[in-house]
Amino acid sequence: TLDAELVVAADGIHSAARSTLFPATPGPRYAGFTAWRFVVPEPEQPFEPHETWGRGLVWGTVPLHDGRVYVFATAAVPAGGRAADDERAELLRRFGGWHHPVPALLAAVRPGDILRNDVYAAAAALPAYHRGRVALVGDAAHPMTPNLGQGGCQAVEDAVVLALLTARATPDSPAGGPGGGPAGTAAPGGAAPDGTVHALAAYTEARLDRTMEVVRRSGRIGRLTTWSSAPVCALRTALFTAVNKLGSQVALRSLDGIADWSPPSPPYADRPRNPPAVRGRRDVKDRE
Repeated sequence: TLDAELVVAADGIHSAARSTLFPATPGPRYAGFTAWRFVVPEPEQPFEPHETWGRGLVWGTVPLHDGRVYVFATAAVPAGGRAADDERAELLRRFGGWHHPVPALLAAVRPGDILRNDVYAAAAALPAYHRGRVALVGDAAHPMTPNLGQGGCQAVEDAVVLALLTARATPDSPAGGPGGGPAGTAAPGGAAPDGTVHALAAYTEARLDRTMEVVRRSGRIGRLTTWSSAPVCALRTALFTAVNKLGSQVALRSLDGIADWSPPSPPYADRPRNPPAVRGRRDVKDRE
């Protein structure tokens, strides 16, 4: 048995902590597509970073800072599938005839270096992202499809908000006050259980609605990638072409309210009385 003032459960999309804390809430459901990922050296012939959509298929190629290339691909297939031979052969069957640099990248990867994972997303919002003094973070709280690139980003946001709120509830932290939190009563050993519980309730309030909106928006884009009907895909292409002609700003609107997030500012009373930036300005003034 371990005793803790705070437990942070970041145990992933199939979180055991989530199912233990909220057994009545359905777990993540299959999003309708599987994903392959691998990293290889950059091919000799130059290429533009891209994401290409086909009929129920997606291929993405992203250069990395170290000269390698990150590759991802998806296909609308039943859950639980695996290639009869190996996943490189499966990718060759599906994407081998696609544009440059797809064939070169597939030629460069070893079958054992390819990851394949079915994609799951939250079937329903949890009642909260905490229970008692246990907090859920990242995919354990809000699993989502990767179509907005927000899975890891939202986990980082969770961590930032959780750190800020729990710091205010901890007596030993710079932001903490006597008793560590709203309850004002410290437990033996300096802990402040009431303050932690209040902080986790604030964490749920700050994160649940925002993250579930990202889950929904990402899921809508994910469903577009699973379309396989030729007429429907032609209509989708025409729509994307029209949006592209209107400029990149129109396309980037899918990230409005997501990519422009910033951490919450602490209350005025919790801010340092003489932050370094202010001291610096005073020093300059004094020297003048």
